Amino acid sequence: MRILGIGGLAGAKSFRRSHWPNLDEREYPIWIGLDAAAALVVDGELVITAKEESFNRSRQSGDFPERSIEYCLSTTKVAPEEIDLLVHCFDYSDYEELYLRDRHSVEFYEKVLSKDALLKEVRQRLPGFPAKRVRQVPNHLAHAAGAYLTSGWDQCAVAVIDSQGDGQSTTCYFASTRGLTQIKEIAAYDSIAVFYSLISVHLGFNWHGDEWQLMDLAAQGDASRFRSFFEHAVQLRPDGTILIAPMRLNRRSDEREQYLATRRYLYEYLGPKRVPNEEIQQRHKDVVAGLQECMNRVVLHICQHLAATTGQRQIALAGQVASNCSACSQLLQSGLFSGVYIPTAAGDDGAAIGAALYAAWQDEEAINRRMPIARGQPNYSVRELHKAYKEFAPQIEVRPFGTFEEKCQKTAALIAEKHIVARDEGRLAFGSTVFGNRSILADPSSPGMREWLGILLKEPTGCRSTAAALTLEHATLWFDMPSGVQLTGCIMTVSAKPEALKELAGVIQEDGTARIQVIDWRDHPELHRILVELGKLTGREVALVSSFNVAERPLIDSPRQALEVVLETGIEYLILDNCLIRNRRARTQAPPLKDPNTLSRRANVATNA
Repeated sequence: MRILGIGGLAGAKSFRRSHWPNLDEREYPIWIGLDAAAALVVDGELVITAKEESFNRSRQSGDFPERSIEYCLSTTKVAPEEIDLLVHCFDYSDYEELYLRDRHSVEFYEKVLSKDALLKEVRQRLPGFPAKRVRQVPNHLAHAAGAYLTSGWDQCAVAVIDSQGDGQSTTCYFASTRGLTQIKEIAAYDSIAVFYSLISVHLGFNWHGDEWQLMDLAAQGDASRFRSFFEHAVQLRPDGTILIAPMRLNRRSDEREQYLATRRYLYEYLGPKRVPNEEIQQRHKDVVAGLQECMNRVVLHICQHLAATTGQRQIALAGQVASNCSACSQLLQSGLFSGVYIPTAAGDDGAAIGAALYAAWQDEEAINRRMPIARGQPNYSVRELHKAYKEFAPQIEVRPFGTFEEKCQKTAALIAEKHIVARDEGRLAFGSTVFGNRSILADPSSPGMREWLGILLKEPTGCRSTAAALTLEHATLWFDMPSGVQLTGCIMTVSAKPEALKELAGVIQEDGTARIQVIDWRDHPELHRILVELGKLTGREVALVSSFNVAERPLIDSPRQALEVVLETGIEYLILDNCLIRNRRARTQAPPLKDPNTLSRRANVATNA
């Protein structure tokens, strides 16, 4: 069977705009259905995926994934009429009566959430597609199936810790070859992910998508300052659930829609809202540190109870919270589980995969196989590359590599010489930006590198979130790794060893930890080889790594976009497919020291470049 899974809730954001036209721009995503995507499963196996933001360039798009569907079908040469099932990763039918309480919610259900609304979108985008081939799968069930059926395990515990799914925030399962057995559910009004996002907005950040920036700030804060607030606000219950008192204050319809009572509570106890681009004060950092400590405590509590209930020593995580690498690292290092698996697509883009796999599983076709770390798509065509080179010819210098070895050695040499090197290795890989084909690499020893990247890439906070990419062989040389933890396939926050504090200052956070991504040659041979060559030059098989995009924008996804970003930001070198591109307009290298005056001066240079 050919099964197409899709995500996103078309019309959710526009509905909010039409009914609440005066909201702050950051408040419109306060809903569900972001990360619209499509995934094609053929004979029980995932063959291709795509995310809608890659095409419409709207970050965390919730639109109907029309272009993602088109890409998946055209790449695999499957016609729409050959699709046996189209499965959406949301099903609100069990909650229909709850939406009959007032005029707005009735209208929202009919226009956005109902199956009729889905069928209307399908008829517009896929004319003639039979309605009987369209199914819906509850959101958390799709998440859980996507996590379990890409884990490669026969049985495990599954925790979906999300914002609000189809009406719940957390659902725990026991997964086996017999199916998914629900163990526990936490309602949406006790959503730790929504509470986290509300505080994110209160501090001047986006509702969703700024987790890495918040985790950076948490490393600079004092969690004890607001610890009593968070312990009172988020209570751990003996049965493995939680109670978030401020979330239960919203009683009127408008309060429930915008969480107005909760936000007033945050103002009263955490201080005034921060306006975006306003200076980040120590109070803000302390709030985030307390929030992150609270998040760690909640995740550990939920999973600890799930482990005791199921007796499982392996767990798969999905949902928004699975992207919080600090909380997941605490779980990894707790010793509760011998194996922790987090799909590379843990949000609703992963739920699109899960919806398709779950439908295949119901028909006894799904293949439970560990998802590759980087699921790349076909490379750019020669025509597409040459067209981009020709368009920007006066501003760039293009030199093809002769061999794979030359490519890796030259990339390593540039990094060792303190240059910033962007990499675009073909079509977008689904999931992690580092294990995939989009990354920016730099020397990890420069203390000011994160600030310099923040200037180049236009970060509102002035600092770019980064990680350390390092070989599997060198991971324990630089960081304190907990015994028994699987190193590859996840982002971890770990403590740096004393020698790393100096040698890897560019990736070490203020609290002495670093986010790391361990690279195995079997998963990513090219990046691994670059790191090995870098080690020959510097003694460190480690690079500072970040995602290849300008702040507030999706990852680049074409040769033209890659060149535009390089020229816009002043990044000097780009590895594009099998060529080295030098930006003729680049005027300066990265700073060797963390000196605010130096950074300010270089910011002026970059602005005028």
